[in-house]
Amino acid sequence: MRMTVASPLVLTLVVAGLAAADPAAAQQITNDMSCEQAKAMYKSQGRVQTRTRSGTVLPIYGGVPEAEGRFLRCGRDNTSRPVSVITRDNNRCVIAYKC
Repeated sequence: MRMTVASPLVLTLVVAGLAAADPAAAQQITNDMSCEQAKAMYKSQGRVQTRTRSGTVLPIYGGVPEAEGRFLRCGRDNTSRPVSVITRDNNRCVIAYKC
């Protein structure tokens, strides 16, 4: 059996393709978006990333989009909590609700 070594160009293209396929790798930061853009991205992708005031980048996922928050039913008291991110036009942009 003959083995060949892939060229550096092929390896670069493969790695770039894998990074592009990973939604987290290509994810924009909410801090660079308007509040409406962050809401739309969360609604379409089910997740976003935001940078805290200390500089830490956090993934946000697992809730229901803000527009669907009124339909979320949580336990006995049906109380949900808002999920806020920092955007360029709003320091507390509610993009989702969680139980």
